[in-house]
Amino acid sequence: MSDVGRRQFIVGAAVVASAMGVGSDGYASTGGGTSVSFRTFSEGQGNTYAAWCDLLAVGAAAAGVAHFADKYLSAPYEQSLLLSRFLVTPPLSGFYLAGIAGIDQESQARFGGPFLSLARDKRMEIVDAAVRSKTQAWSTPDPFLFYLASRSDAVDVVYGTEQGFESLGYPYQAHILPTKPW
Repeated sequence: MSDVGRRQFIVGAAVVASAMGVGSDGYASTGGGTSVSFRTFSEGQGNTYAAWCDLLAVGAAAAGVAHFADKYLSAPYEQSLLLSRFLVTPPLSGFYLAGIAGIDQESQARFGGPFLSLARDKRMEIVDAAVRSKTQAWSTPDPFLFYLASRSDAVDVVYGTEQGFESLGYPYQAHILPTKPW
């Protein structure tokens, strides 16, 4: 067995971390089964957000939408890739946390339980109510605005990557290839 030099060790560690889907900032770069702690969301809030977004773009939960949003909610405002940056006044975390709370408030009012306990068709009723601005208990942030921002997040992680373009059968023609999916 040969000695591994410092450079070989660092390159090897980077390859392993990349394969595991973890970036240098400690975040999962994709959902891919990695278990990385949230910084802004609680585990329950992250799960609710992922389930909500999965209704808006199938595959968003598996692609790591909750970690995507959480990453940019805890990053400096100027570095945020979230559409909500252009739709609401800071802090963005308040918008997301209130939106997730609104989802559960609406779920309780309509069906007597948390959003995560509902069947898909009941969850879709809440999405439809948000889109039509016909919610019963959820009033802030504006449900349609939250839908718009969260749908953007969902579409970004599912289709805004090289793999997303490939799944649609389109070439990913980036001028400069990104070093990580998001």
